Amino acid sequence: MTPIRTLNHLLVRPEVSRNIAISEPYRNALPADELGFVLQYRARPDFSLARREVAGVLDTLDFALEPLFPRCADELAHFVVLRFPGVPTGRASDALFAIAYELRDKLDLVSCEPCIGEHIMTVPEPPEATSESAAVAGSLCWVNGPAPADKKWALENTRVMAAWHLSPDRGKGVFIAQPDTGIADHDEIETDSLRLDLAANILEGDGDPTDPLDPETASPGHGSGIASVTIGRRSGEISGAAPGAHLVPIRCVHDVRVVNPAPIARAVNHARLSGCHIISMSLGGLGSEALRKAIQRAVDANLIVVAAAGNCIGLAVYPARYSEVIAVGGTNVNDRKWRGSCAGSTVDIAAPAEMVWRAKHDVRDGSRPTIAEGQGTSYSAALVSGIAALWLNRHGRDNLIAEAKRRGMPLQELFRSAISHTARVPTGWNKGRMGAGIIDAEALLRLNPAEIPDSCEDENQPASGHADIKRLVYEATQLKPSDETFDWSRFGPEIANLALRLAHIRAQWSGTTGHGESRRIAVSGPLVRAVRLSGDPALAALTETFQSITNE
Repeated sequence: MTPIRTLNHLLVRPEVSRNIAISEPYRNALPADELGFVLQYRARPDFSLARREVAGVLDTLDFALEPLFPRCADELAHFVVLRFPGVPTGRASDALFAIAYELRDKLDLVSCEPCIGEHIMTVPEPPEATSESAAVAGSLCWVNGPAPADKKWALENTRVMAAWHLSPDRGKGVFIAQPDTGIADHDEIETDSLRLDLAANILEGDGDPTDPLDPETASPGHGSGIASVTIGRRSGEISGAAPGAHLVPIRCVHDVRVVNPAPIARAVNHARLSGCHIISMSLGGLGSEALRKAIQRAVDANLIVVAAAGNCIGLAVYPARYSEVIAVGGTNVNDRKWRGSCAGSTVDIAAPAEMVWRAKHDVRDGSRPTIAEGQGTSYSAALVSGIAALWLNRHGRDNLIAEAKRRGMPLQELFRSAISHTARVPTGWNKGRMGAGIIDAEALLRLNPAEIPDSCEDENQPASGHADIKRLVYEATQLKPSDETFDWSRFGPEIANLALRLAHIRAQWSGTTGHGESRRIAVSGPLVRAVRLSGDPALAALTETFQSITNE
């Protein structure tokens, strides 16, 4: 049975079969765990024709077809979401990738990727947490011990409080988009700091970014915690790095452990079209062609794009892996690497990640707002995003864009060069794995934009659209891919998925409580055959690993 025949068999089951209403496609939601695929056409499709073609291939009308980026007329308009409303993803990723390959061939697409949210990046919780997955995370990367008594120590560590004297408005006029779980009411977050008129809920397809504080998810209220580190009110027990800035919450993930790239791609594009100046992503997992294109569009429009390097699996995750993104690793109060921080040559800069005080909702006590210490590169990315707002406020965004334009680069690269040049470099710092150093807000704001050194071309940075995946394969196998004829455009997303899942598995095996998942991981048939024909040792090493791996 072909992959699409298998899909048809699933769709015709009485409990899921329906005649999907596809009117008003621009208002369709992108639920977190719904069966779907992102199709990349060679040109902007005619939707009437596209629906007929898809119906012919699937032999069913039980689907919805809509633009992934509804308000775009450029190359982003080539991306289309094929959804099966009400049908959970369900199937293992190898089956979904096999379906995607067949859809790509039969519809003559540039690319086709399944909408899957793999459990890759862990959200650290204390070892005494009740869930097994939290216990595993605790054994892997949670650091026991008392948090610093100074609840604003992370701001002191990054010289933010000294920088406030150089930016007395503390980020005023700067809009920071935060794709995350949404936002919930909390005393440490001023209502006036939120631009809810620009907010969005990508998952439900409306403008309400309220976080439901689901106790079954990892870190309920994650978005509020991150917001408090970025723009938290200056008069509270804690403070954000840029309390004068405005935050635009965009709800695009339900659980930060399981990140589907399609809603995040739409969130990134929403941020750009809504006039935001910074995109702060304290999340990570798999990448996608659509996500990367949306990020490239944002960078081209002079937005600063920041992402967490990742937690507890060693290898940096997407979107931080993309060369266009500023990837942030995590440190502690002693300027050492936080034990759970992902690292590698993709990391640009570091900031506190261990015992950072932030807003929290205690779901065991009726979601009562409180404050508590947190751990994770989510907080590192939030700090860097807040400092970026201070920088824009200090020198004027238009002036900084003009300086970047004079050098023939986007604002993102000017900021990257500035933070790298002014970073604090602790004794024994490993720049090859943790970036230029720890961000220093005061030194950054004191640096005259005209005196920012031109960034040196990093020979480790990807030179092509698929070099980031090749580097990921090398990091996972310690073997460099050598087959220049291999079809990375076709198989790259599945290969990246396997490499990151492998890192996740290895991290779990190194813990003391065993494995946290029950789903077997396998390689799709098309990829197995392609690797066999290629004979590339690195690809063979990666894919053959999964022939015998079963998570118990």
